[in-house]
This record gives sequence, C-alpha cells and structure tokens, in this order.
Amino acid sequence: MFPLSSTFDTLLALQEALDLAQNGGFFERSTTSPGIYPPVNIFERSGDLVLVAELPGVKKKDLNIEVKGNTVRLAGERTIDYGKDISYHRVERNSTKFDRTLKLPYNIESDKVKAEYKDGLLVVSLSRAESDKPKQITIQ
Repeated sequence: MFPLSSTFDTLLALQEALDLAQNGGFFERSTTSPGIYPPVNIFERSGDLVLVAELPGVKKKDLNIEVKGNTVRLAGERTIDYGKDISYHRVERNSTKFDRTLKLPYNIESDKVKAEYKDGLLVVSLSRAESDKPKQITIQ
C-alpha cells in the first residue's frame, strides 16, 4: 500500500500537468494558442504595438521571429548543459524548444518591425499597417 503523502503528491503532480497542458494551448484547434512559454506582455503605445517576452537563458542566435498579417510567431530553443559526470539534486530549469504564435488586433507593417534582445528580455516593436490605421473623414 502506498503512503498517503506519496499518493497525494502523485495526484497533485498529475493535476499540475493537466493544468499546464490545458493552459498551454494543447487542446486548441487552431495554430494560434495562448501558450505559456515564453510569457509575453503586449501593449499599445502611440498607435503601435510592443511585445515584451521573457526568455532567460535563451541565446539570441537561437531565436526566430516572424510577422505576417496580424500574427507574430516566436520560436527558439533554450539549452542547458552542465557537462558530463554530474549528479542532479534538483532540476527545475530544463532545455526546451518553444514555438508560439500570437494573434494581434490588427495587421502589422512587417518591413518596420524592430526587435531588441538584452538580459533575457525580447522587445519587439510592431508598427500598425497603414491599411489598418483609422482614416479621418472630412465632412463636405
């Protein structure tokens, strides 16, 4: 018979795994999912969007950003290697590949996108497409 604490820990781990899968977009039918990694904030400034993503431990060369229409795709890989002949005592940071597509509220001018990466923070400036900007109508 299993000790009660062991059974409880197993059930708790299962619940956390199910929550992660549900919140990670695994059950979504479209290619655009809310995802959980990398965590992002998107806000509007001066009529354009700014995306900020947390990517600690990811090298700039391992990042890929694509913009098309009203979607932005962040893909990449974080590798963690401590060498051979080591004994892990706790592992909470893992190597991981990610591929996250986010739907934006309007189309982006892909030629004007700018990205900066420093200290594990990716900042992407996304200019609103001219065709999606509101037009002032003159009343005759």
